[in-house]
Amino acid sequence: MFNWSDTKQAIYLHGTYLLTHPETGERWESKQQAQLWYMEYQAQEQAREEELEQRTTPELKAVTLQAIDGALKVPSNFESLDAIKVTVAEGQNVTLTGLLDIADESFLVPVLRDDGRRVYFPIEVQNGQFSATFNFPTSGRFEVSQALLNEEFAQPRFRATSITFYVIRQAQTAA
Repeated sequence: MFNWSDTKQAIYLHGTYLLTHPETGERWESKQQAQLWYMEYQAQEQAREEELEQRTTPELKAVTLQAIDGALKVPSNFESLDAIKVTVAEGQNVTLTGLLDIADESFLVPVLRDDGRRVYFPIEVQNGQFSATFNFPTSGRFEVSQALLNEEFAQPRFRATSITFYVIRQAQTAA
């Protein structure tokens, strides 16, 4: 907010009076001159803040899921969903594959169980392709979200669709 002092012929800014034009060092000729400078100053400050915000906000790499193998049930068009629900059997390997545009790397994916505990599974990225195999020994609901995917890193790195695994027991049939 522009705060002009008629008695001092100065701008009150950040707890002090600005008696002269910062670039020329000359006293303000008028309130209008000071106001024009102040509007430019505000625009520059806004631009600096936006630039700083862009520098401090990392670009999140998209995790693009392309295939789910080994599940009992998957959505037919999971690419367009906000959340993916997958049904798997206890003890069954389920492999997720897709695209992730980062350098070759392996890291752990935290999966949240319905009892609040976390289970960790490795994910491998090679040549922009990722692969992660999950195996749940007990029935229940297990979730992977963008927040969980990023929680082990100092700065968030990825954006991803949430996946919920519904792990069910397979009924044994008598032979």
